[in-house]
Amino acid sequence: MNIKIYQSGLKFMFCNALKRLYNADAIFHHSLDKGIYATIQGDVVIDKEKLERIKQHMIKMSKSNIPFNKKVIDSKEAYLFFMKKNQVEKAINITNISNVTVSLFELEGQHNYFYSHDMPASTGEIDLFDLYYIKDNEVVLVYPTNGELIFEFRNRIYSSFREYNEWLRKLHLKYVSDVNKIVAEGNIEDLIRKNDIMVDNHLYDIARDIVSKDKRIVLLAGPSSSGKTTTSKKLSLYLSSLGYNAYPISLDDFFLNRGETPLDEDGNKDYECLEALDLELFNNTLDALLNGEEVKLPRFNFIIGEKEYITDPFKVNDTDILVIEGLHSINPRLIKSDLSDMCYKVYISPLTPLNVDRHNYVSTTDNRLLRRIIRDFRTRGRSCVASLATWASVRRGEEKHIFPYTDTVDAILNTAYVYELGVLKAYVEPLLYSVDIDSEYYFEARRLIDNLKTFYTIPSEYVSHDNLLREFIGGSNFEE
Repeated sequence: MNIKIYQSGLKFMFCNALKRLYNADAIFHHSLDKGIYATIQGDVVIDKEKLERIKQHMIKMSKSNIPFNKKVIDSKEAYLFFMKKNQVEKAINITNISNVTVSLFELEGQHNYFYSHDMPASTGEIDLFDLYYIKDNEVVLVYPTNGELIFEFRNRIYSSFREYNEWLRKLHLKYVSDVNKIVAEGNIEDLIRKNDIMVDNHLYDIARDIVSKDKRIVLLAGPSSSGKTTTSKKLSLYLSSLGYNAYPISLDDFFLNRGETPLDEDGNKDYECLEALDLELFNNTLDALLNGEEVKLPRFNFIIGEKEYITDPFKVNDTDILVIEGLHSINPRLIKSDLSDMCYKVYISPLTPLNVDRHNYVSTTDNRLLRRIIRDFRTRGRSCVASLATWASVRRGEEKHIFPYTDTVDAILNTAYVYELGVLKAYVEPLLYSVDIDSEYYFEARRLIDNLKTFYTIPSEYVSHDNLLREFIGGSNFEE
């Protein structure tokens, strides 16, 4: 079963149990490792004991094999239904989609909408899950991965989401409809500037922390399309503004030549593993730079799949800072342990805290995928289908090689912009529509198109040329 369908069924069961046992409701905010972070609203405090009771009720529901019933209704009828339930944000979203009908699902007399045309046939298919208690009225719904429950609470990621959400709360931004309202009123440029300042200020605080701790190596990591290139160059500028020469270095330039790339268990080239890098060359280059030697850095040509040496040689002095960015930067196996005292680790990712409505959130993973589709088409000539085809492998690499180390870092930078999907929409929709109906990725492309219907388009002319989004849509001051 598709994991998103499984998640929809699990969320519906949790809402059903909450309503029946405590007359309460849940707000699902974002993913957290292999789970969904939720808060509980109502005149009740859900402690560990009550959460266990909810879990046992859901287990009973699963064993009872209760059907999920699909009901296709007129969009106006759906609008009136949610207005009557005082779920105004859901009603507004109904008006923003072009569909003339809406798929509602029913479970034991309760109806809901999960931005999906499908749901498990019955609760019996939701037979593997857990409820992780964070604190009273805060929980993670844990879903299975490859038939197992593998969940680790990532406290640093959780805290980053909360900080960003607190900023949104102060601006009275909770749902996509709140951003759409700003777009419709012609005030989006002001929000863009505020959001940019908030992200840039956080990065500047990180630069000051690096200097105060006298670090010479900054290791900046993030999953695909998190904005590592722009962030490393911007951070280097901020460090320079504090009086320190800083040099950004990309681990991507240290890829093995394509013919030397190791294979995965299926016999395909594994570009995501640490061993896809020329580790010997990287460490020798790092040693030479730290020893004050003149070094010529490689530049990886992604078109031909080989390293080139086309830049001028350079060397650093004993107060300069190296800013090294890449998927594996915070992997402890990347550099020798005797350099660890020199290192400052930064993890970046677009951790989107915005909700579509109380039961549906903006997917951080989908956000990164849309960025990647646009960038790969623009800079590497890759089709949308090619980007979709490799995404599962990219995700496996992230799960294996970066997420386990997120709680070991010195700082986390959230590189999401609350307005960005409105900007990306104009660039990515034509690419998604290009996926042919005969393609195995057709329905995934259509799912992404459907999700984008909720967002008003935002002109990219309002996006500054030093903004991280320019790394994907083009026009960046940092693009060479």
